[in-house]
Amino acid sequence: MSASSVSEAGSADQQQRILNVLRMACAEAIRRPDFAERLQDMKQKFYVRDFDGIFLDPTNLSVYTAQYVPRRALCYYEIFSRPALQRILTTSPTIYCLGAGSGSELVAISAASKCPPGAANASSSARPITIHSQDYTDWSPILTTLEDTIRYKWGIGARQVKYEFSLGNLLQISPDIEHNISSSKLVTAMFIFNELFSDKANAMNFVKTIVKCVAPGNYFLLVDSAGSFSSIQINGKSYMSYMFFDSLSKHFTPVISEDSTWFRHAPNLEYPLAVENMRYFIRLYRKM
Repeated sequence: MSASSVSEAGSADQQQRILNVLRMACAEAIRRPDFAERLQDMKQKFYVRDFDGIFLDPTNLSVYTAQYVPRRALCYYEIFSRPALQRILTTSPTIYCLGAGSGSELVAISAASKCPPGAANASSSARPITIHSQDYTDWSPILTTLEDTIRYKWGIGARQVKYEFSLGNLLQISPDIEHNISSSKLVTAMFIFNELFSDKANAMNFVKTIVKCVAPGNYFLLVDSAGSFSSIQINGKSYMSYMFFDSLSKHFTPVISEDSTWFRHAPNLEYPLAVENMRYFIRLYRKM
């Protein structure tokens, strides 16, 4: 599929509300005197795919969230505003977000949920949406700040959205990870495959785990860069990461399938750092 341009998700006001949450939650990080130095060091490590060098240093985490989460939160909000995903959100699902410690999914799903910013409170009898963020390093201080800011700024209560976090390594699948995958209505893997495929053998084990553990009738959402950075070299051939799941047609039915889509945010948004547009691929699969 050729690259397409996605219209701005919602109003500019809605996008600005998302950035306002991040601006408040990340204010301390943005004021750090070593912010630029830390960011440059992270960019160099990304270039050589030294992901552990970035994420196993807890002093990097707040800088990463302040710099990279805004663009992804806006893009993911557009994704979760799509009709197919809105239908899932209206069922008050448990959503298990893999590699989601930095908070992009948490912010975006909260904004796109049945109780978005400015909406009326849900009925007290409604079951909450559960957003379970998983990662291999402890992002809980970052996530707690984001959660508190969302509840304060948007008035989202615990009866509307429930937040959870757990530690686990997707390259060393544990029974807890398998249980969380199998018990969730929607499992997401958003911009994590480059890290996973730094260890190809264990990455293929992750693919097998998704096939085995996602329950029939439930969903798996795969989103990553549409550029060459998402290609994987195997036996001298280049493959995009979605090709592994596309080949599993006896297990998954595609609900959304786009090889290259642009997200372009509204102009004139206010945030202390530059917020870039993004080109991504997307697959939403339903387990057969």
